[in-house]
Amino acid sequence: MLSPAETAQAVSGGLGHKAKMPILSVIILSIMAGGSIALGDIFWAHSTVGITTPGIANFIGGIAFSVGLMLVVFFGGHLFTSSVMSGVTTYNGKLPVSKMAFYWTVVWIFNFVGAATLAYLYYKSALPMKYDGSILKHFVAMGAGKVSLSFEQAFIRGIFCNIFVCMAVWSAMAAKDTAGKILAMVFLVGAFVGSGYEHCVANMFIITEALIAKAHYLAQVGGDIHALSELLHHLPVEKLEALNIENFFVKNLLPVTLGNIVGGVFFVGIIGFMSHKVDMK
Repeated sequence: MLSPAETAQAVSGGLGHKAKMPILSVIILSIMAGGSIALGDIFWAHSTVGITTPGIANFIGGIAFSVGLMLVVFFGGHLFTSSVMSGVTTYNGKLPVSKMAFYWTVVWIFNFVGAATLAYLYYKSALPMKYDGSILKHFVAMGAGKVSLSFEQAFIRGIFCNIFVCMAVWSAMAAKDTAGKILAMVFLVGAFVGSGYEHCVANMFIITEALIAKAHYLAQVGGDIHALSELLHHLPVEKLEALNIENFFVKNLLPVTLGNIVGGVFFVGIIGFMSHKVDMK
């Protein structure tokens, strides 16, 4: 296992290298990363069907979701929440701010493309209609809850989330064998999911699926929002109305993305790099 100082250097060098890759490679690997996180979300949803004890469901779902990050790490994907640690390379003077900002923007956009595409394909596969549609209905409730958070709540949960995600990537880079990398990601990612924090790329899939599911069930009840509320176990009408594209971006993705940046860049990347800079010398 690498020392903390060696890991900090590896993070700075590795993510700086990824930020300088050809734009086509970044786009393709960003789409792949968004889709990988979506696949982790799908595994989480199917793993927790029928589990009525929240703590157990959170634990099992968190462990299942970690598969998404494994796909990203082992295939070399560009995931926004970990890519923000390229800010360490910028802090170290080896990546211009403009290049860093452009890289983050491209990765975020194409993570969304990958996640949203998987959400549509997942719906068309009819898999979320299994178990009497309990999975698809659950996405509506979950998406409605996410767009109903206050800016402050979503922002803080985004910070906490990316402390765990970036530490998972940090620890995976420190491990020298595959088993060590897997263990690092399983428990750290499981901790963020099980605790209910907010991950912008995971939400790109979850809320897109929720919007698709809402449209699906709304069509079944003839567009009657009150009938939809009853169908979805009396989910409040105001929450169903809040589940729309504007709130998706403004009330969730915006604060969560900002929180993810703060958690990844400052609480993990820069603090880790600064703390071990003496040992690097």
